[in-house]
Amino acid sequence: MTLLVILGVAVGLLAATPVLFVLHQAASTNRPSMAAGLGSILASFFGIQLVILAVHVADATVTLPFGAAAAISFLVVTTIAGLVAWRRAPRG
Repeated sequence: MTLLVILGVAVGLLAATPVLFVLHQAASTNRPSMAAGLGSILASFFGIQLVILAVHVADATVTLPFGAAAAISFLVVTTIAGLVAWRRAPRG
């Protein structure tokens, strides 16, 4: 069970990669489009959902701990990165 929680955290971090890329662009002088932001969120969402579905098909008893670890790690990382990008974004 512990291994699956660690794998869930790893999946959440990996799924945050597209969002982190867009947030990095937003914090620099490049302004990403709204479509890029929405696309990164949707890619992350569907990626996490597909991995959780694969875990559920393999062993339904570990779906909740794996999915919770993946979702929580994704939300924590993207929230922190969003706050940092918001503070570093050029004003005006």
